[in-house]
Amino acid sequence: MPSLPKVLTGLPDPLLPVDDDTAPPAEGGLASLMAVLGHDFADPALLRVALTLGSWANEHRDAGWPSNACLEFFGDAVLGLTAADALWRRFPGLAEGELTRLRAAMVSEPSLAEAARHLGLGQWLYLGRGDLKRGGRDHPSTLADAMEAVLGAVFLDAREAGRAPLEAAAAVFGRLLGERLATLRPEHGLDPKSRLQHWAQGRFRVTPVYVRVGEPPPPDDPRWQARVELRFGDGRVEVLGEGEGRSLKRAERAAARQALDRLEE
Repeated sequence: MPSLPKVLTGLPDPLLPVDDDTAPPAEGGLASLMAVLGHDFADPALLRVALTLGSWANEHRDAGWPSNACLEFFGDAVLGLTAADALWRRFPGLAEGELTRLRAAMVSEPSLAEAARHLGLGQWLYLGRGDLKRGGRDHPSTLADAMEAVLGAVFLDAREAGRAPLEAAAAVFGRLLGERLATLRPEHGLDPKSRLQHWAQGRFRVTPVYVRVGEPPPPDDPRWQARVELRFGDGRVEVLGEGEGRSLKRAERAAARQALDRLEE
């Protein structure tokens, strides 16, 4: 029979109340989160570990809870596998390079953080006081790491309970990122400027032009501004979007992103 790593054995009872003002405010506790995930944990302690940040574990060394770092490491691999399988099924005709690009986009920090916010995952996290003051419940990297840890916990819980671990992880992956997968298109793995260029050349056979707006900003406040235009042979100019960034390249990407958002609307 499979066995858990030592760090995940001999854990406290996760259902006991925590007398601490940093405890998560989510109503219903772990049971409500399990309902949202669609996975009934045989060992809820694994889910509790997935929600425990290092800052909380360091401030509560006697509580017996490790941080979610070990599950995050493992969950990253589980996420990569389940995402690859889902994308292969969604786009069976795409080449390896295109699938790799789409997987990177799908499991990126912004994508995972957005899914975590939709789930409301932040309200179940155990954070140290410093992280709480810095708004850790909505911090993108914190949410993305917790998503990976939760998926790793699902896999291990199913395996220890004698269930199919990959099927369990794939089911939770579908609940967390299924909507994102359903709306994904092959070009979504490209950066905004490349995507906009493909659209403009396919639609009008012209290439977008990026124009700096205003004078170069001072070094101590580098807020560059740019816009993206389509310039037609008859002299017409159509502004597609504008953006701001800490460099001119970032401002151009922001302008392309705004243009794509408008087009998708």
